[in-house]
Amino acid sequence: MKKQKILYSSLATTLTVCFLLLGFFVFPRSYVRLKEAGADLVSCVKYYLHSVFGETPEEMPSVVEYSDVSEPITLLPPDYGAFKAKTGSFFRTLFSKQNLFAWLALVGKRSVTLSKGIAIVLPGILCLWLLIKRLYAKCNNRYNRDTLPLWIYRRTVERGFLAAKRFVVGFVSFLREHGWVWFFWLVLWGFHLNLASIVVEFFAYYLFFAVSFEFGTLYVQAVKLVRDLQPLFRFFPWWILVFIPLFLFKRFRERIAFARLHHYEARNCGFIKELPIVSITCGSMGKKKTTMITDMTLSQEVMFRQKALEILQKTDLAFPNFPWICFENELLKCLEYGIVYNLATIRVWIEKKRARYEKHRNARLQLYGYNSGRYGLEYDDALSVKSLFDALETYAQAYFIFVLQSSLIVSNYSVRTDNDVVTRGNFPIWSLDFFADRRRSSRHAHVLDFDVLRLGKKIRENNPNAGSFEFGVVAITEIGKERGNNLELKEVKKKNDETNQKNDLFNSWLKMCRHSATVDHFPFIKVFTDEQRPESWGADARDLCDIVNIVSAGDAKLALPFYTIEEMISEWAFHRFISLYYNFRFRRGDNTLLVHLLKQATAWLWKRNVRICNKYGYTVLKIEKERGTMDGKTVPKRYYLVNRKIYSNRFTTDCFADFFQDMARKSNVGLMDYIEYATEKASVEELKMQNSYFINGLYGSNEGE
Repeated sequence: MKKQKILYSSLATTLTVCFLLLGFFVFPRSYVRLKEAGADLVSCVKYYLHSVFGETPEEMPSVVEYSDVSEPITLLPPDYGAFKAKTGSFFRTLFSKQNLFAWLALVGKRSVTLSKGIAIVLPGILCLWLLIKRLYAKCNNRYNRDTLPLWIYRRTVERGFLAAKRFVVGFVSFLREHGWVWFFWLVLWGFHLNLASIVVEFFAYYLFFAVSFEFGTLYVQAVKLVRDLQPLFRFFPWWILVFIPLFLFKRFRERIAFARLHHYEARNCGFIKELPIVSITCGSMGKKKTTMITDMTLSQEVMFRQKALEILQKTDLAFPNFPWICFENELLKCLEYGIVYNLATIRVWIEKKRARYEKHRNARLQLYGYNSGRYGLEYDDALSVKSLFDALETYAQAYFIFVLQSSLIVSNYSVRTDNDVVTRGNFPIWSLDFFADRRRSSRHAHVLDFDVLRLGKKIRENNPNAGSFEFGVVAITEIGKERGNNLELKEVKKKNDETNQKNDLFNSWLKMCRHSATVDHFPFIKVFTDEQRPESWGADARDLCDIVNIVSAGDAKLALPFYTIEEMISEWAFHRFISLYYNFRFRRGDNTLLVHLLKQATAWLWKRNVRICNKYGYTVLKIEKERGTMDGKTVPKRYYLVNRKIYSNRFTTDCFADFFQDMARKSNVGLMDYIEYATEKASVEELKMQNSYFINGLYGSNEGE
């Protein structure tokens, strides 16, 4: 590392010396022009001061005259009248018949030259194609061996390119660490290319024009500007301008795409707000039920953070002179030492603070120096009178929900979140944008212990987690398999000693869960469930819900505009190469230069297309919402699944796969070990091998006869 830093420092020093020498030998006129611009500025300052103080300036400043240093441009006349005459002559010549015929003649001449070139090159391309086809028709079994051209390519081009890339990336990182270096280079080249003179000249003319309003001098300034830009026109690498429109077009498309995705997310949030506290999403297998409740869970967690921040803002304004930052710091210390760890302990903490203040009336210790005599301890919102301690309780609970550096999701399957909080400042700031382009630290949902949701009997006796759940987002997949329906629970008795669905009072918790989660009249709790059929969940709980039926999942769409042609090129290149590649793989086992280059180019196009589809793609779900009573009244809705939000390793649809994998690992057979049918018709022995209730019933009844 030290050798690299020495090398980068030496290179930066060498470049700096070279840039300085360029200014001395190549751009000396720019510095003479800067001196002249400084003289213009001094004369304009004098002119400005004379005019401001009511004195008549003795003479016009030098800024209204042409420079003696800049090279004149013959195409630009010295005065506006000549410029106007030449401009009219130019446009008359441009749209004349003679100019059109001359242009057509030039195009015809160049077309003939191009046709001759194509006629010469085309046979060579055809011969090269036939030669390559003949060479690649030979079969071999040289597995993963490089041909000589590919070996030379890897040894020279790839190694040289990678070494150069590593060096350039390291040097750029070095310049970022030492920002003053590249800043000095920018300033230096600003002087070299006469940009500093233009800035000084601008301020000089601004001072003159501000008090004179001499519009006749504007043309002279325009000509002087063009003359001063000559070093830039002469030495600027104009090929860079090819990339500027592409960059601007890219930014323009991305801005539109992200605006659409944020609009779809806002529509999803609006739909989620319409749902009651408990909802069940239904649909046949593969209709994205779990995907949808996971998406809603992620959005709801963000909305809870935003709602907590909204409560903080409103409570802050209720007592605008209270030192809230001191209150937050004490609350954070209580969190750190475990004095406060849920909403209930916050209420206890505030009550103790209230009691101490009422007993001692010490505003300096209990209220952080708040002047209660001047600013008051009550707030009248025209509905009721609220005390400062009521506001402190609301603020502390909302702050606890907002600042909690833990996922607010509790689920029976894993869900990954990537919301980041910045705590280096005095107030925490959450990054809650699902589509932002930056690396984040991952968090996962909390494991759902169903005992914390049971108000009655628990599966684990004396469970330490019992009664601890207050607020959050609860996500339960396959709720019907957990809770069962009325028919399945027909033989289950409420008076049984063992915990079951009838004596655990889970449904009672569903009906009353908002009571423990309400802060400032808003319930910070939501329960999302899914099942294939709504009838799989008992009616007592299902009647509390809204049922969201997924009718269909549409095809994947793209929020990025103007991407059709690029997608067509990518698809065409992919399918053309794949047919060629596997034909080559069938015949040959070695690696050749042509296939390697084609594969690299196709892989780049394919990866770019995949990244864009993953970044800006989305799917529209057509859904119908109805009450849990299933009265037949449905409301059609749409829900948007954005790839970047829901498919970036958020969850797995096979959340119970480890159960089946454990059984498969314990087995000693696989699919290939199953007995195959001998003919097109199953024999009696083959039918009995099925261990089918139907077949066994048929043969059992016959044997009984």
